[in-house]
Amino acid sequence: MKLKSLRVKSYRSCINTKFEIQKDLTALIGINGSGKSNILNAILLLKKASNPSRHSSYYRNEDSSSNKSSLEVEVEYKSKTIFIKIKIFYETDEENNDEIINFETTWDFSQLLEVNSTISIPPEMFHFHNIFFNEGLRETKRNILYFGNSKANPEQAQLKKIYPHVNSILNGFSKISYYGASQFSDPSRCPNFIEIDEERLIRRYRSNGQHERFITDLYQSYKDKKGRKYELYLNTVNKSGIGLVDAIIFKEVPIPSSAYKVMSGGQVKTYLKNRLLIVPSFVIDGNTLSPSQLSEGTFRTLALLYYLLTDDNELLLIEEPEVCVHHGLLSSIISLIKSQSKNKQIIVSTHSDFVLDQLKPENIILVDKVANKGTLAKSLTKSMTKSDYDGLKTYLRNSGNLGDYWKESGFQNE
Repeated sequence: MKLKSLRVKSYRSCINTKFEIQKDLTALIGINGSGKSNILNAILLLKKASNPSRHSSYYRNEDSSSNKSSLEVEVEYKSKTIFIKIKIFYETDEENNDEIINFETTWDFSQLLEVNSTISIPPEMFHFHNIFFNEGLRETKRNILYFGNSKANPEQAQLKKIYPHVNSILNGFSKISYYGASQFSDPSRCPNFIEIDEERLIRRYRSNGQHERFITDLYQSYKDKKGRKYELYLNTVNKSGIGLVDAIIFKEVPIPSSAYKVMSGGQVKTYLKNRLLIVPSFVIDGNTLSPSQLSEGTFRTLALLYYLLTDDNELLLIEEPEVCVHHGLLSSIISLIKSQSKNKQIIVSTHSDFVLDQLKPENIILVDKVANKGTLAKSLTKSMTKSDYDGLKTYLRNSGNLGDYWKESGFQNE
């Protein structure tokens, strides 16, 4: 599954924003405040709507205070195009996080299936998109139809035929990965140790979840003797690769621990639990450093490169990879992004001319905010006339690069 195009209506600065998405790498380029992050957050609404872990109960009815937006998405699925329209009701908290209250979806499968296959799918079905119902068709108190034994009704048979495709697309949406500009930019918030209790992490740093997650994921890759992800990562960041670190060390310290269980009749049983204290360290220029001692650029680069190499999800959203990173490291990050985009779809946002230097014109989406029109997003190649585009190609061959062209206001009148 890959996103082909997206139209965002009435979401933050996106009054009516539409653009096409490349199968490999798409770069949203624009100045601060143009709406790049709003576009990424709009794509994240797909994940929030389709992730069942966020929805343990039915959605509540929207009210007059709810924000209302809509998304129109074209998805490439099994070499066909599926059209999805989503009307979303949501609230935004003080930390600028969106919470979906309710939504309505319409799916058009006419390119995939021979029959007329436009169907509305209720949000309750999104709770169970990892389950295929084998029971007989039944109707809930809210008049929501679930798929099941549909021999007696052709329309119900069509619903059941469509559902596996819906399930597959929703699984893709639910696994969208997002890496924010400030996500790994404060190493002082990273714990200098983690505790593993019978192979499970003991969470002690709730406010530092992303930093703790990186160290835990890195350790688990290190312990995975069958996998090669850690070896690939280490050879990328050590002196065999970009030379960011000399080595990464995990010190494992067993911690005696007792646990108690009350049996029937009031008998108390004591048993030992396996607990490990994991102390990570990074060796740089012969110095052994804790994670919190790393520089902002080093820590963020280590984390971002790890997830670029190991994240198997189909769509990665990366906000401003240039943050806290000098040009030498940034060049390595962009090279890896381009390499990994051959295996997964990646969308980045940036306002760095240096990032733009390393991309092709067909990868670029120009993002701007215009009075009374909000955020506009235009493909660079399609926004230029043939003669202007030919002139750009000549410039790139003979004179400079995309970053220089952008700095010289080459895109202003496109």
